[in-house]
Amino acid sequence: RAGRFHRVPVLIGNNHDEDLALAAGVIKAGTEITAANWPDVVAGFFPPAQAARVRARYPVRDDATAGPVFGTMLGDWNWACPTQATEGLLSRQVPTYGYEFADGNAPNIVLPDPPFPIGASHATEVSYLFDPGGWQVPLTPEQRRLSNTMMDYWTAFARTGNPNGPGLPRWQPYRGRVQSLAPTAIGPVDAARTHRCGLWSTIG
Repeated sequence: RAGRFHRVPVLIGNNHDEDLALAAGVIKAGTEITAANWPDVVAGFFPPAQAARVRARYPVRDDATAGPVFGTMLGDWNWACPTQATEGLLSRQVPTYGYEFADGNAPNIVLPDPPFPIGASHATEVSYLFDPGGWQVPLTPEQRRLSNTMMDYWTAFARTGNPNGPGLPRWQPYRGRVQSLAPTAIGPVDAARTHRCGLWSTIG
């Protein structure tokens, strides 16, 4: 916040569904999260007044949606909004390129047999940038194109401090929007709105 850091360009981001895998793992390990106990789950994280506001923004309609809503809440609170805040601070001082990996059908290299789809969870982007452990993770042609674009962005940034290069979708420095990285669309999005960061900026 005080600007005391090495002044170098920064590439920083998160995944759209960071904690869906975490929530799925918690449920798979035996913790029940249901529509009936959702108020108690939220109350375990926040004091009463804040918990009521969180439940209003993250309603659970039925048992089938309880786990995904739990994961979405955790991901917004722990990942997406802190990343947005950090991008805002950095961008006042240095060129900052924010991204959000958003392939909701990314290969699941995180949690075997999850109880619900985990989307673009934490670490699912790894197989788009590397071949983790020689696993040779299968990607569709559209996912392979996204992988090639991401590798081009990352290597251009490592080489020049700017991810842009010939033939790549333009990636603007962070000014409140981040570059969404998905097979069907690459471009700027308002991640702070998507992840309800207005709420989280008022909750400790």
